[in-house]
Amino acid sequence: MKKIAILIFALCIQYTFAQEEEKKEKKAKFATKIIQNSVAGFSPIFFGSFETNKNFDITIYSVFWTNTSFGTIESGGDQLLETGVGLVFKLAGGDWIVNPGIGFAHGKFLSHTSGTQIGEAIIPNTYTAYHDDIFDIEAYIAYYKSMRDGDATSSRDLFLFWAAPGFNVSKRIVLGGFFEELAFMNLENDDVNKNIQVYRYLGGSV
Repeated sequence: MKKIAILIFALCIQYTFAQEEEKKEKKAKFATKIIQNSVAGFSPIFFGSFETNKNFDITIYSVFWTNTSFGTIESGGDQLLETGVGLVFKLAGGDWIVNPGIGFAHGKFLSHTSGTQIGEAIIPNTYTAYHDDIFDIEAYIAYYKSMRDGDATSSRDLFLFWAAPGFNVSKRIVLGGFFEELAFMNLENDDVNKNIQVYRYLGGSV
């Protein structure tokens, strides 16, 4: 009888550890990928999310912009490292997520200073996505606000927006449209054009 009791106790302990490990596996998720567009060039992106016991999750991200046309020495620009944190709220039974966040830019892309700056700009941003059996919709908006304004610094802000609405053709294929807009705002070195639209794109996506 004693051996049976010990065996049952050991099985209970093993089951508890297994449950705890399963919970730990669900707590954190990480992903990385490389994207390419006319804004950031070929850019490695790192994502992370942490589940909580609340009605939201915590997210982190990092993007390294490698567009060489934005990082030329002649124009005084530089590459840009973007890091941030946010919260994910799951709505409509989990089909719709809203991810507001706050990021920081590091470099001298938005403020033509003599050296690379840590915390060059602050980036309020929001990502949202909706997915069900028919629709697949994603959108993102961000404003890169320079924090290096000064008499000896020529700064600018950056506005970025994109949206990709589509229809699910299969589990792995979505057909739809894509819209993206990029603009420089509050240009301190231009007395005539304070805001300049860099580009606006509208087309299809797969």
